[in-house]
Amino acid sequence: MKSEKACDRILLAGNEGCRVLYCESCNVAELEIGALSLRLEVNAFQSLHELICESLQKISMVQQAKVTQEQLISQLRKIS
Repeated sequence: MKSEKACDRILLAGNEGCRVLYCESCNVAELEIGALSLRLEVNAFQSLHELICESLQKISMVQQAKVTQEQLISQLRKIS
């Protein structure tokens, strides 16, 4: 029978309801959000990071476009 070593997790970051743990022997990052726990190999965790960063940039662009649109509409209403 193969004996499995228990993970020795290190807390990397955390706040209310979320945290990231790391197991060096498994090379796995564990993302905990409330009751949800997602174990990812480090390269997959890095890909998730890149995906989230790209998404946040696009959200910021959408929000800025909305502000710009609202400002333009406000200016047009003042002209009328």
